[in-house]
Amino acid sequence: MSEKNPREKNIIGKVFRVLVRWTVYFLFRPKIIYADKTLKKRLKGKPVVFVANHTHHFDGAFVPAVLWRQKPYVLVKKSWCEKKGTGKCIMLCRGIPIDLDGADGSWYETAQEIISEGYSLVIFPEGGLSRNGKINEFKPGAALLSAKTGTPIVPCAIYGKYSSVFGMRQKMLVGEPIESNCPENMRPSRYARQLIEQSEQAVKDLYGQMLEKYGDCGQYVNKGE
Repeated sequence: MSEKNPREKNIIGKVFRVLVRWTVYFLFRPKIIYADKTLKKRLKGKPVVFVANHTHHFDGAFVPAVLWRQKPYVLVKKSWCEKKGTGKCIMLCRGIPIDLDGADGSWYETAQEIISEGYSLVIFPEGGLSRNGKINEFKPGAALLSAKTGTPIVPCAIYGKYSSVFGMRQKMLVGEPIESNCPENMRPSRYARQLIEQSEQAVKDLYGQMLEKYGDCGQYVNKGE
């Protein structure tokens, strides 16, 4: 990594991420399901933008931990990154701060650099936790990044309430990549709107599959759309 991301060279960061991964696997016994048996192999070593639903603060640690082979960075609200102690841990876990309340484009430049160096990204496009019983509308940032870099978007559905140790296993269904190839006669911003709508529907469909197979776990107040 370049000097803009010195934490990647930090042995403390590497050790900390391993400890987080072990903790996630011990507490939540994750079960990661791929929509196609070949998908895990196809994603190996390929930078992608993972997008997922968001109902719990643990999502930001859970998803990078279970997808560690993709070496993902994760977008995190700037206010969390500025918290003493917590913010340090977030940055050690490859967090990228984003200011959702202002016109902050710094995350975008960092994300482009990360993708160009072969790393993946985890983004929760709802922009915050869902508290109204459904998957909310996705914001276009992830899709704009995908449209301009040609990086595929991989939709993921997180299922469960993080019942620790002896509770229900936390699950995630990883869907087929949505390829990004912006037509020459179309603005990336317009193409991004199409991509994010497709991504949002894909995550909803994946979550619907989890509901059909495992039932309503109470993750949402209602089953949503």
